[in-house]
Amino acid sequence: MKSSIKRGIAASCLLTLLLNLTACGYFLYPERKGQSGGRVDPVVVILDGAGLLFGILPGVVAFAVDFTNGTIYLPAGGSSAIDRHLTAADAPKEDGKPVIDQNGQAWIELPLEAVTGEQGFDANESDAQKLDQVTSALARVTGQRVAVADILWLQDLAALQQARTQEQATVAR
Repeated sequence: MKSSIKRGIAASCLLTLLLNLTACGYFLYPERKGQSGGRVDPVVVILDGAGLLFGILPGVVAFAVDFTNGTIYLPAGGSSAIDRHLTAADAPKEDGKPVIDQNGQAWIELPLEAVTGEQGFDANESDAQKLDQVTSALARVTGQRVAVADILWLQDLAALQQARTQEQATVAR
C-alpha cells in the first residue's frame, strides 16, 4: 500500500516537473523562437512565475527555457494580451474605438451605425454623400480632418500589407 502511494507521488512530481520544463512561452508562442531581445511579455512572465508555485526548480527552468529560446520576448511592434485588454478598457465606448492588431498596427473599429445613424444609408444618396458621411464619422472619432484619399479599404490583413508595400514603392520613386 505504501509503495503505491510513493509511486503515485513520484509520478505526480515527475509529471509536474516535465510540464514545467517545457515552459509556457515555448508552447504558447512557438513563432517567437529565436528572438534575442526586446520587450518582455508580461503574460509569459506571469505563467512562468506560476511554475514557482510547484517549486523553485520548475519555475527557474520555465524562465530559463523561455529566455534561451526567446519566447518570453514580444515580437517587434507587438503588444501583449494585457496591453490589448487595457487599451480596450480605456477606449471610449462611443462611435469608434482604437484597436491594435497582433502586428502592432493601430486601427479604428467603427460600427456602421456610427457612420450611417440608426436608419442606415439612404438608397437615394450618391456614393460621394456616403463617403462624406464616412469621412465625417472618422474625423469625429480621430479629432482630425480625414480626406477620402487617406481611407484604405481592405478585406484582410494581407491586403493591408500588400497596400503598404505598394505605398512604400511609390514613395521610394
